[in-house]
Amino acid sequence: MTNKAIISLILVLAVVGLLLIRCPRDGSAPTGNPAVGQHAPRFQLKDLQGNDVSLDQYKGKIVMLDFWATWCGPCRITMPLLEQLQHEHPDDFTLLAINVGDSPELVMPYVQQHRILARVLLDVEQKVGAAYGTESIPMQVLIDQKGIIRHIQVGYYESMKDDLWAEIAKLQN
Repeated sequence: MTNKAIISLILVLAVVGLLLIRCPRDGSAPTGNPAVGQHAPRFQLKDLQGNDVSLDQYKGKIVMLDFWATWCGPCRITMPLLEQLQHEHPDDFTLLAINVGDSPELVMPYVQQHRILARVLLDVEQKVGAAYGTESIPMQVLIDQKGIIRHIQVGYYESMKDDLWAEIAKLQN
């Protein structure tokens, strides 16, 4: 086999691999990740007390979704910042902390140990995370009063709290 044939074979396998990764297991075509300006995917999840919580409950309010996990180092940094932001502006937005993939038995003691006050929702099967395209966490999604995604932030950086507040303030007008 020539070098050119080997390279062509590698490229074909890479493309097939990417298609397999992007296609849902049920065989349907991928729909793509929601983007700024699009309607936020609707969901219903359980909170730590077993109550059903849906995004529809917060229609008419600004909502920040924070996708996180107990094993995520940057999530340990961002959660206190987001809670501080919620504490400073309790009437301006609602923070929903969506744990992706951890069991309730793991999340409950973590939340208690770290004194997390945000409403924690359990996305054990990671369906909501997938609907929002959470390939990396932490990830914050800011949704306006009409259910439209207005800002998406992935990861942590030093001025993120101030930047998120600026995005929330834009939605209050």
